[in-house]
Amino acid sequence: MDHWIHKILDSHCHLWELGRFQYPWPTPDLAIHQDHLPEHLLQAMINTPVRDVVFVQCLNDCPEEAKWVMSLSREYKCIKGIVAGLDPTHPQFESRLVSLKEAVPLLVGVRHILDLDDRPHYLLEEDLVAGVNVLQAHNLTFDLLLRPPLLEEAVVLAGRVSAGARIVVDHLAKPYITAGKLDPWRQHITALARHPNLYCKLSGMVTEADLEKWKTEDLRPYVEHVLSVFGPERLMFGSDWPVCRLASNTDYQRVFSTMRELLQHLPHHHQEMIFSTNARTFYNL
Repeated sequence: MDHWIHKILDSHCHLWELGRFQYPWPTPDLAIHQDHLPEHLLQAMINTPVRDVVFVQCLNDCPEEAKWVMSLSREYKCIKGIVAGLDPTHPQFESRLVSLKEAVPLLVGVRHILDLDDRPHYLLEEDLVAGVNVLQAHNLTFDLLLRPPLLEEAVVLAGRVSAGARIVVDHLAKPYITAGKLDPWRQHITALARHPNLYCKLSGMVTEADLEKWKTEDLRPYVEHVLSVFGPERLMFGSDWPVCRLASNTDYQRVFSTMRELLQHLPHHHQEMIFSTNARTFYNL
């Protein structure tokens, strides 16, 4: 991997400044309830070869957050793309998207946190299909943050949007790793992967495992399954920093080295896809 080390891209990390916006999460009882800014991220990455990142929203329907990260990116060149918090079902979604694109040249896509939305069948809404198709028309992407009970509705959504719409499932849809439970997550992920425009992030697993004593082998069955159904061509590495810090003894370096270990059996060019080129292509960087 070493001769392309400078090109490794983290497809999923967060930044927040608690005094700047009203954050519903992280809550004050959590160890990560403190500012996480680009200088902290660079410090966290220092013992890894990762130098480029994609920022993913923390706030729903908050264009100002994306503008703030855009302002940070002028000093911190590690920020290569911004996934904004914008709701594709909003009646003025396209006009809001166009104005955000003008203000945020690094805009690569949008995400909406379903845990913070009280609509039980958000993924089945007609307006969401229309919004995802609008994203495609603007060459932007949709990050899909799911939990296993929502996977069946996600499969329906995937079948309804334009075949060219680029969608990525964050965190493998948060499988129940602590319980060691594979099904029915496995069947539903398989159905989702049948849509060639869907990708999956190898991210967020350590916080779905046993926070106190997770180990690499706990993650392996889940990584191997998404490898078998998405193939190395549609997977991308993401640290989910600083959320990954909720797991004890888990820093950026441990997340990265764990993923390297889980993928070291792959040919070099497949590792290169997962650690660099897939995310760059998907997000059009």
